[in-house]
Amino acid sequence: MKRIALLVLMVVSISLAFGQKSVRQTASNYLKEGKLDKALETINQCVQDPSTAQDPKTWFIRGNIYSEIANTKDEKYKSLDPDPLGKALESYKNATKFDEKKEFAEDIFNKVNWQRNKYFNEAVDAYGKKDYHGAMMSFDHSYAALAAINIPDTLSLFYAATCAVSGKEYSQAKKYYIDLLKLKAKSISIYVSLSELYRVDKDSAAALAVIREGQKIYPGNMPLFLAETNIYLTFNNVQKALTNLQTATQKDTANPSIYYALGTIYNKIVDDTSKTPAVREQMFNLAAQAYKKAIQLKPDYFDPIFNLGALYVNRAVVSDDKAKNLPLDAEAEYKTLKAEADKYLDAAIPYLEKATELIPNDVSTLNSLKQIYIRQQKNDKVKAVNDKINALQKK
Repeated sequence: MKRIALLVLMVVSISLAFGQKSVRQTASNYLKEGKLDKALETINQCVQDPSTAQDPKTWFIRGNIYSEIANTKDEKYKSLDPDPLGKALESYKNATKFDEKKEFAEDIFNKVNWQRNKYFNEAVDAYGKKDYHGAMMSFDHSYAALAAINIPDTLSLFYAATCAVSGKEYSQAKKYYIDLLKLKAKSISIYVSLSELYRVDKDSAAALAVIREGQKIYPGNMPLFLAETNIYLTFNNVQKALTNLQTATQKDTANPSIYYALGTIYNKIVDDTSKTPAVREQMFNLAAQAYKKAIQLKPDYFDPIFNLGALYVNRAVVSDDKAKNLPLDAEAEYKTLKAEADKYLDAAIPYLEKATELIPNDVSTLNSLKQIYIRQQKNDKVKAVNDKINALQKK
């Protein structure tokens, strides 16, 4: 009697399994006929039944149904699920998990890759419209599509990070860059960008740690070297920044940004009243040389042009202050200092005038020029500058 009971139980189990496979075939037929509501209802019976819940074909068909729902233009079917694309990817993920023999691997890849490309194209379109958040989310979905079947789409993830930065979603950008590094993505810009985000957040330890990791993989790389220098500049580590930039000028003699940055470091030391007059004089000359080199390499580079003009103006102010503090009987020294101040103001004029050509609405440059013209009694130029300033203030 026990054997007969066991035999009956086995027959019932097999019948149930075949029954559910028949139901699954019905779902597939409904899908082919475009009856998506019935297809979805039927396949979900198979998903919930233990005899077919771990069958890759069940999940593959379910993924296809949800994919069709996501892309249908029929409003009747669009409302079947609020997130059909997500459900489709979830289904393909399970199909991959249960497909030990890789029977559906190629078909699953084709379906998922189609979905990935759809998201990717949506992201590109959103980015072109400057919808950076929308582009970021679509690139995120693009990445998630292939990730569902264990394929790391680092390109989509990198673009998602780029969009996050453009949209000023910096926390999300950090997450993307960290995920890229975990995926062993090979790109210097990932290290530089992530370090920059930490630098802006005033996290010097994290910023330097990221750069150090990048330098292990890309030793001697100039962008990483300059990113490290920017960290030192931000956190006022003048000596390390200066050492780095001096080394950088030996490695790359044609990069105007390096010479400009070097000039700003020398400029900092010029302004440091704790330094001796001899040191500040030396730094003044080095700053001027560095700015001039940057301008030589890039004649329309506003920053070193303006800074060099400002350097000369500030030096004229120092000479003027010294002259004002002299005793009344030091007439000869007074004249020498005033002549020295005039010399530096004369030197500043061409750079400040060039700066106003490059950025005509920079009021600070115009005001500096105005003060020099007043001192030199160039009334026509004073009026011209005044007119520009007044016009800008009315805007």
